[in-house]
Amino acid sequence: MGEVIVMILLVVFGIEDVRKKSFSLPMLVVAFGFAFLFRLFLLGEWKVGVAGVGSGILVWLISKISQGQIGRGDGLLLMVTGMLLGFWENMELFLAALFFCAFYSAGVLILRRKGRGYRIPFVPFLAGAQLFRLLVLLK
Repeated sequence: MGEVIVMILLVVFGIEDVRKKSFSLPMLVVAFGFAFLFRLFLLGEWKVGVAGVGSGILVWLISKISQGQIGRGDGLLLMVTGMLLGFWENMELFLAALFFCAFYSAGVLILRRKGRGYRIPFVPFLAGAQLFRLLVLLK
């Protein structure tokens, strides 16, 4: 159930990321509150959720260190997904999204001849990675 909710969240935030190149902090706070309550009352194991939030904090810190090469909002969104998925599943989601993004970026660099400064919204890759995870999990 948490996997499907993560997919819905990533699609909603992905659409906003593509449209605005950012997403609203109040919407993230509401999503985090929902994820927290869902973890606490339906999924249980609150320690798994806290560890998942830790994985999002790691990505957020990488964003701070890299001076925004990874968006801060992406790290905050990964805190929300981490609350629902847990640490390892959230890291799996993030790494799969990085793989998809790298593949797409290589195509953009080669075919469209864009430079290093070309910005790509990351949340759609998170949504694609979650869809991939769902399809693999359903097998």
